[in-house]
Amino acid sequence: MHTRWRWVLFGLGIAVAAVGPLAAKDGPWYAYLFGGLWFLMGATVAWRTFNLGTKLTAEGLTSHGLDHQTTVEWCDVQGFEPKRSRNLVLFHTITPAAQLRRGTHVLTELSLLSIKKDVVPRRTAQQVTELEQALAKHRKTCSVCGTQPKALAPPQGIVGRLRARLRELMGGNGDRSIVR
Repeated sequence: MHTRWRWVLFGLGIAVAAVGPLAAKDGPWYAYLFGGLWFLMGATVAWRTFNLGTKLTAEGLTSHGLDHQTTVEWCDVQGFEPKRSRNLVLFHTITPAAQLRRGTHVLTELSLLSIKKDVVPRRTAQQVTELEQALAKHRKTCSVCGTQPKALAPPQGIVGRLRARLRELMGGNGDRSIVR
């Protein structure tokens, strides 16, 4: 899964990298310096955008951005939903978001920008459906998270926690005295 912006940024990086040596050709010493910097900058953008996108792996979602790589494990994901956020080009758009136990992880690498406003929600819904199918497939085979989420222990005060810990340490003695 990736965006079409990946190819736009890749082409832009190649173009900037190609301009660097042309600027340095037959120039003064500082032309070589700036030409080398332009080449390095363009090559870096091209290299990083070549891996741009979100990959579905057996471990989870791996999101590659321009400046970061994030992996979200399948067992941490509770579900997916469309969410309004900023995309790679800093425009507001709708993008899939993973609902985690500890918050939300927005998949900005899958954000879309289109002239036709009706295309973005339809494509985002398609991506959310694909992500939910991958999550369901993982839960069928995972022994850690399984098909049912784990039940949370009821919240207890300090007295309840102390009483439960003492019962656990006593090993189920019940009403018997610990003195023999």
